[in-house]
Amino acid sequence: MTKPTTRRQAREAARKKNRELKPLTKMATTAQQAAKIATAASVGTLILGHYSTRYDGLEPFKEEAEVHFKPVLLADDGRAFEF
Repeated sequence: MTKPTTRRQAREAARKKNRELKPLTKMATTAQQAAKIATAASVGTLILGHYSTRYDGLEPFKEEAEVHFKPVLLADDGRAFEF
């Protein structure tokens, strides 16, 4: 990564880093982080659950994860999965 050249770029770089680290301080992962872990662990299917209520709908979580891993399933109340 190149060194930021302006204050604005430095602030944006700091904000980006904070967004990446914030879930870790709450003992959680982002959908993207979960997908990267699933790839590294060579799992067959990633099931996402325990979603932030700040967002409307669950599809954005799936879309974020699918950039890095497929297949991705979304857990929801009452949904059962067979393996």
